[in-house]
Amino acid sequence: MPTINPAMKILSLPLLAAVMLLGCQAQPRPVASDDAREVSDRSFAWPEQGRRFSVDSEASELRIVVYPDGPLARFGHPHVIGGAVLSGEIMLADPYTDSALRLEIAVNELEVDRPQWRKEEGFDPDMSASAITGTRDNLLSEAVLNADRFPLIIIESLHISGPAWQPDMDIRIDLAGTAREMTVPVALDIQDGRLIATGRLVFRQSDFGIEPFSAAGGSLSVADQVLVRFRILATSAKSEG
Repeated sequence: MPTINPAMKILSLPLLAAVMLLGCQAQPRPVASDDAREVSDRSFAWPEQGRRFSVDSEASELRIVVYPDGPLARFGHPHVIGGAVLSGEIMLADPYTDSALRLEIAVNELEVDRPQWRKEEGFDPDMSASAITGTRDNLLSEAVLNADRFPLIIIESLHISGPAWQPDMDIRIDLAGTAREMTVPVALDIQDGRLIATGRLVFRQSDFGIEPFSAAGGSLSVADQVLVRFRILATSAKSEG
């Protein structure tokens, strides 16, 4: 961490605490490719026939990247949140555009800033234990994910279009008690009883009623936009119909 210059001495103690929590290197923020939308009258439904796949939680992975923001963003650093927290089922239908999925994310099992994750994102891999603990406590708090009241994030498919190798999937995300819809491009690889889906999306915390953490009147804050990467591995359970 760079030496704090004399001008920084005017910062209040709460802001200094935020600097220690958010870190010491600025990073570019992701750009939202598709804003979350209000929920429509479309509903989730399994196809009448199809091949059911069960998500392998240990082989699947979620990465959530949050960035610093505000005039003092250079005194903050990004965080990488994730883990083997995905579970659920996928029904592969014929035609494939009738397929469906329902996923759950176990909020209380989310981890923060594994060194390897940070290294892979191009960030400094070293984080203090206190910064990791503080970040995770804030993440699970009532002000953000409210994990005690909403222990699961629910994702359901609503519509699928595009080529089978990279379809666009309309999904509904229920996060911390607020539901929004998004369109997410997904790369699919299906063979030998195994399905792998990978992709990324960007959304705003404020779309889900979450006010990003900030200090000093917003001079140092967590960026509203959040980057999500996912890799879902599911294995065939049985044929239905």
